[in-house]
Amino acid sequence: MKKNCLIPNSIFLAVCCLVGMTVFTGCDDNNGKNDKTGILKPIAEHITGKWDMEESHRKQDGKWVEDHIPEGEGHIYTMRTDGTALSVFTAPDGYTKLNVGEWKVDEATGKLTLGTMTVDVLSLDATSLVMGHDEARDSETGEIMEGEFIWKFSRMDEIQKTLAEQLVGKWILSKSYEKKGGEWVEDSNGLPDEGWHQYRADATFTAYSRTGENKFTSDTNWVVNCTTGTVRWTAENGQSSTADVAIEADGTLSVYYSNSFDPVTGQSVAGEYKDVMVRAQE
Repeated sequence: MKKNCLIPNSIFLAVCCLVGMTVFTGCDDNNGKNDKTGILKPIAEHITGKWDMEESHRKQDGKWVEDHIPEGEGHIYTMRTDGTALSVFTAPDGYTKLNVGEWKVDEATGKLTLGTMTVDVLSLDATSLVMGHDEARDSETGEIMEGEFIWKFSRMDEIQKTLAEQLVGKWILSKSYEKKGGEWVEDSNGLPDEGWHQYRADATFTAYSRTGENKFTSDTNWVVNCTTGTVRWTAENGQSSTADVAIEADGTLSVYYSNSFDPVTGQSVAGEYKDVMVRAQE
């Protein structure tokens, strides 16, 4: 029987694919909730940090049934001390999307609000977090499903960052290269007087260039395949383009592409090209 992926009914969490959970330490079978033992207090102090989703189950016919997370899919939260949360969702196709929202805790009830969704904190210790909720959205049909759903997360080292997280920020165009005879040769032909890319944690992206008094700005959404390094930019009209990126050992960003605009002929020229970008100082 095909199992659809269930996601929380939340705007902030709409990019993730969380599914339904089994019995965990400190979580009994009484409606998936416990007496709040096994929860470090105050919750707000102990829940900050980075959490990676490990398991996901739902209650079916009175029993907890595991809905296996699809291969390649992943979800990470970073609860920041300023009250914002970063969501890092990797879809089964390998592309990772970021999202940001606010989080807060009601210490009296043990409830955690993430964006527009409020969950029960069922268990929290130094290395694990268990959330429970009574609604989920079917990722294929969009149907809101009521029931009992639980998700287990393990704590991550905040130093560990996906390529998507590393890309966030403003990158200044430094140099451009063309591959000739198997070697990268610097090419300043057509290089703008000023150029930069800005990747934001809300999945929006801006590209800017200026040559003389002529300015060009493009605003799109972005996702990146953290395994292959392929970035996909999608405009409001649905048109998309891709390029391969890599953050080098020296901290620069290389952007690889196969077509370059020749300002002399006004034509697109096929080849192997690379732009090197430097992170802007904050």
